[in-house]
Amino acid sequence: MNLKTFNTKESLLYGLPIFLGGLAIHYGVFEFMVNHFRFNDPADLVLCRPRSLYFLVVAYILAVLIVPTKVYERGISWREHFVKVVLQCAVTIGIMAISINVLFHSFAGFFLLYDGLLSIAGIAVFQFLCQWAISIARKKGRNKIHTVIVGENHNSERLEELFQKDFADYKLVACFGNDLPAIKSYLSSNKVHQLYCCLPSSSETETVNALIRTCEDLFIDFYYVPELEGLLRHSVSLGEIGSIPVLKLREEPLSNPVNIAYKRLTDIVISFLFLVTLFPVIFIFVAIGTSLSSPGPIFFKQKRTGNKGRPFIMYKFRSMKVNADADKLQATEADPRKTKFGDFLRRTSIDELPQFINVFKGDMSVIGPRPHMELHTEMYAKLVDEYLVRHMVKPGITGWAQVNGCRGCTPTTESMEQRVRYDIWYVEHWSAFLDVRIFFMTVAQILKGDENAY
Repeated sequence: MNLKTFNTKESLLYGLPIFLGGLAIHYGVFEFMVNHFRFNDPADLVLCRPRSLYFLVVAYILAVLIVPTKVYERGISWREHFVKVVLQCAVTIGIMAISINVLFHSFAGFFLLYDGLLSIAGIAVFQFLCQWAISIARKKGRNKIHTVIVGENHNSERLEELFQKDFADYKLVACFGNDLPAIKSYLSSNKVHQLYCCLPSSSETETVNALIRTCEDLFIDFYYVPELEGLLRHSVSLGEIGSIPVLKLREEPLSNPVNIAYKRLTDIVISFLFLVTLFPVIFIFVAIGTSLSSPGPIFFKQKRTGNKGRPFIMYKFRSMKVNADADKLQATEADPRKTKFGDFLRRTSIDELPQFINVFKGDMSVIGPRPHMELHTEMYAKLVDEYLVRHMVKPGITGWAQVNGCRGCTPTTESMEQRVRYDIWYVEHWSAFLDVRIFFMTVAQILKGDENAY
């Protein structure tokens, strides 16, 4: 359940100072740099002109327009706040650099670099202090959304549990059955921001309609919670075909063309940079070690299941002796097919690096569900419910399941089910920040050593 509603008076009162404070810090850092920076390039002096303030204001306005994020939102972590700070500062500095370069033929690179780093640090500290102050205010009962639940069923019980335990931003002030007069009386005499109606529409149509009208008259947000227990097990989204409401089974952020383009561009840049810098050196090292360990090719090629179920040839550094079971059996910890050098490659995940070739070609992404052998896809599609959903996005070199301990072989159906649950969660919750998080979690996992890497 994802509750992010920010239309209360308190949100504005707390959010506006955070935004204005960040803007003031950014401007203060800029002016500090102008007055104290030792310019090495005389052309950089254009930044000291009065028009510099004009560029700062214009750049920040453009940054806010370009970066589609709110400065203050309920229900997000400090990490997400920090990502927003970085994005806003980066876009601002980028626009300033382009503006100065085009108008004055001066890049002012070091100036903008220091300005961006100081701004990010200052705004991050400021937002941390603001969040700390907000958390104290919420402990005292302020800055909370007052909610009312109407209905008595599984949904109402679950909502009550969530509001009381998991959502500190919300305060459950009352619960009712279907006593309409009592509900109206309470709503009209108490502070309520949101009402969640769990009544079945088929048998309580008049009551539901009366509640809607009451909430509209009192400017209370009305939310209808349909009873879908046993029918749908996912977060659904509501749309319309004409005037007919339609429920979509699941949200897939990577079905959005903008998100697809962003992820693909990121994959191209990262894979290209890796392939032209580090990969040639690693290839020479692995080629020598593999050739000395056992006869056979340097690369291991295998057909795997990709996006939308389309097969592709995946590349790895060969870590085993050439054998007839390569396309049938998963590697185990004491697998006799592995060479000593191959075991080192697998434990350090170096054997996976040729998959950057697949990323550059477009068969894979840096982050995504791991691709499985075609034989396993056919087998687990029959054994594991919703197994094929994981193929709605491109497979990845590393993924959400891998950084959560689901790496290595899957000896039981239950172990594959757990991996699939993580993969489906990734499909439904993808974001650029999540990919960055998985990347750094993977790096930390490799440095620490993973007992399942064999």
